[in-house]
Amino acid sequence: MRQTIVVLVVVILSLSFVSGAWGHAASIEGTIREVETGEPIPFATVIIEGRSSGDVADENGRFQLHDVPSGQHTVVVSSVGYVTATESVHLGEGQIVQLDIELQATPLEVGGVVITGTRTRRYVKEVPVFTEVVTRASIENKSAHNIFEALAGESGLRVEQQCQACNFSILRMQGLGADHTQVLLDGQPVYSGLAGVYGLQQLSTADVDRIEVVKGAGSALYGSNAVAGAINIISATPRKTESRIGIELGEYGTDKYEITASTSKDDLGVFFFAQQSEGDEIDETGDVNAPGGVDKPDGWTDRVRSRARNSGCNIFFDDVLSTDQLVLRGRAMNETRQGGPLTDDQFENPFTPGTEHITTNRYVAQADYHVWFPAGTEASAHVSLARHKRDATNDTFLGDYENAKGKLPPVDLLRPYVANEQLLAASVNLVQPLHRQHRLLAGVQFARNNLEESGMYLDSETEEAYTSTSEKNATEIGAYLQDESRVTDRLEIVGGLRFDYHTSEDNFRGSGDLFPQGFEPLEYEETTINPRFAVRYNVTQRLILRSAVGTGFRVPYGFSEDLHLCSGSPRVYKGGGLKPEKSLSYSVTADYTAAKWTASLNFYRTELRDAIAFAEADDEIADLGYTYQWENVDDARVMGAEFNGSYALTPDLAVSLRFEYFNGEFANARDDWVGTEYEEISKNISRYPETSGGLKLEYTPSTLGFVFGADYTGKMYIDLSTPAISEDVAIHETESFVILNAKVSKTLFDRYKLYIGAKNVTNCTQAEKHINDAAFLYAPMYGRIVFGGLQLSI
Repeated sequence: MRQTIVVLVVVILSLSFVSGAWGHAASIEGTIREVETGEPIPFATVIIEGRSSGDVADENGRFQLHDVPSGQHTVVVSSVGYVTATESVHLGEGQIVQLDIELQATPLEVGGVVITGTRTRRYVKEVPVFTEVVTRASIENKSAHNIFEALAGESGLRVEQQCQACNFSILRMQGLGADHTQVLLDGQPVYSGLAGVYGLQQLSTADVDRIEVVKGAGSALYGSNAVAGAINIISATPRKTESRIGIELGEYGTDKYEITASTSKDDLGVFFFAQQSEGDEIDETGDVNAPGGVDKPDGWTDRVRSRARNSGCNIFFDDVLSTDQLVLRGRAMNETRQGGPLTDDQFENPFTPGTEHITTNRYVAQADYHVWFPAGTEASAHVSLARHKRDATNDTFLGDYENAKGKLPPVDLLRPYVANEQLLAASVNLVQPLHRQHRLLAGVQFARNNLEESGMYLDSETEEAYTSTSEKNATEIGAYLQDESRVTDRLEIVGGLRFDYHTSEDNFRGSGDLFPQGFEPLEYEETTINPRFAVRYNVTQRLILRSAVGTGFRVPYGFSEDLHLCSGSPRVYKGGGLKPEKSLSYSVTADYTAAKWTASLNFYRTELRDAIAFAEADDEIADLGYTYQWENVDDARVMGAEFNGSYALTPDLAVSLRFEYFNGEFANARDDWVGTEYEEISKNISRYPETSGGLKLEYTPSTLGFVFGADYTGKMYIDLSTPAISEDVAIHETESFVILNAKVSKTLFDRYKLYIGAKNVTNCTQAEKHINDAAFLYAPMYGRIVFGGLQLSI
């Protein structure tokens, strides 16, 4: 392993001295204007296709690109509300070229510059790896307070809640769970398993510029857990001096308060943000077996009471030493949530049956350094530090104690589950053009994760209460190489390969007479190599075909959303015989872009081998003192098709349509259901609909805005408890449902923006609810939320 890393580092250092055939640096200057009026367009983004450097036009639409290698280049210009434009230009050595570019206004979301698919900045329509973008405009149209709401209704994604008492959330991509999707913050893997349980609802959208989604075969660039793909949350870049203050008030106290401020002058840019989102507890539906059924509130939370505070700052320093950029980012998040039974003596007390109180604190610091050389070479280094702490209570220990001894435990034994996680991620990348037709990316990545947990348990044999603690750590080292090869003007091939080394150690111990000396450390070590190939072929200037194939892998570590035991430190056995979960993914995409309409059709298939699942410890493992275990359970596959289209009916009116068909199943029936009437259908991948889709209508004449959306979710299979823990069991086939959302806005004096809207207009709620299975959730548990707000731009 070390020899491989050393070899790659030597390759990177050697490439940095390679003399490309690009000649001496040149410059491009010009103005961005609107086609119809000829008026300058301020703050448009301008880049050279294939290079990470670029410029943002000033308030007069002027831009400058310096230190551009001589030769043939494509200039890409993008701005919100306009069709992205590309212009081909040939630069001689030391030449200064004047280039004026006109943009066509459009109500369509046609995308701009992306980075996630290849780790290099590319125009979204030219990148060989199919990439979808959730734009800032889309986030605002949804009035999305957090990432969970921002991703709702996006093609190939499903966000859902899985607990009535804490609203634990999960993201599924093309049918695969959250542990198969790598969530990145500005390209860095600092979104851990512990953060993933509630993080989608905790991370605010105040500083989000866009969210890039790349599906399938992501391990070749991003390592473990990118089996289904990668989601990259890109933070805001300061483009101009501006401040915004926003207040939104909604029913049930679903309020948001937000402030952002940015400035960009000369070689310094600063962006600051702060946001508070909150909501009261809601109880609108009831247990299907209770008097009154689902139409009568049952005294349990459907929505938890919550309050999340996010703040941070992004600082950009340009030309620090040469043609370079240093970016420093810092974020802080604090959230409290509580749910469960709503009686006065229970809801406010964290140590009562059914109640959950959770406090989360998270701090992240990032530093990115990027330097560009005249010959076209680029180098970058990235370092991220994250600290995540959770303090949580539920009734697991309390219930075990009461069931065993017939009384509640004494107060001095009641204490929360506490988890402390520290994460360090660092990477170094080099981009080197070779012979004009090739661009080589090489990089190394290091990640270190330390997780400490503690909580109360009751020994099932001695009925003695004890504190269980754990110390877990993992180290991952990756090295990757990628070549972007432009075979012809129409054909481009991307080939990549990544080597990963994973090592982890889990240590468990108890208190009193129960395992005070601790267990034998569980050590796990694995290496893997994952290739990926992608092809882009421009049939015409408007029709682009893409295809990709690649492998991926996953190993379990630390906290998993499958555990979801917030009052203890679960002793989970991860033996050396556990195989990494491997995957093979294919996709074929057709993408068409015209002046007034766009359409894309994506076919995908992912095959999983040795799928890893979380299970009760078998007798042999239980005798060693473990409660649960990771195990390879089966092979599986998912496949489907996605369609996305949009059409501009008029310059102010656009309609968008999406539809997805999905099919996924395990090779064999799941063990829990063998011998039951549900044995055969237990093969189906659960909690993901066979069909889903959406319709969106946007009308934006002048200063008025109207957005209407309809999100359709088809039938799916979902477990109602399991035979292992309850007699009231079934694999339930859900009904299909549609959620309608609407929003109207008005801008006054170019400074004030008033808006009003409603989420879930028709009060669509889940047809069944079972209190004895808090995870039996597949549709909204509460109805319409009306909201309104004011934004002030200064």
